[in-house]
Amino acid sequence: MRACQCHREGVEQVSDSLVHLIYASAATEPFSDEALLELLAKARRNNASLGVTGMLLYSEGSFFQVLEGEENVVRDLFRTICKDKRHTQVTEIIFEPIGQRIFGEWSMSFASMTHDELLDAPGLNDAVKGGESLLQLTKGRAKKLAVAFVEGRWRTKLVGQ
Repeated sequence: MRACQCHREGVEQVSDSLVHLIYASAATEPFSDEALLELLAKARRNNASLGVTGMLLYSEGSFFQVLEGEENVVRDLFRTICKDKRHTQVTEIIFEPIGQRIFGEWSMSFASMTHDELLDAPGLNDAVKGGESLLQLTKGRAKKLAVAFVEGRWRTKLVGQ
């Protein structure tokens, strides 16, 4: 994992290859349900216009997000996210090419859960059972969490699918 790098050294290659970026961050202030729903509505509009799909999980002041799309679009979006003053400690966990989207039907799927709810959620609990916060997830656990989110045995917690 590494802290957000909004500027990378060297020349960036512009590519239309499909990638996913997984990151975690800490909210600078707690988000109310209303503020989360406003954030979600804006993200869905923006992502749909950019051709980006993914998911957002909020748990006790931490965000976990997966962004999928064309490489240059995802990089630019992540730079914008890094500058957003509503969160800090933006940590890129994974940035890699993918063969296909796993969140292809969602411009932004979303859930808000407490850490205890995450521990009780079938499928999601495997990713956080070590007691880590979302900011401490390893690459393996981050991938496990994203896949479990899609598989959705915990879906009763989904807000506004």
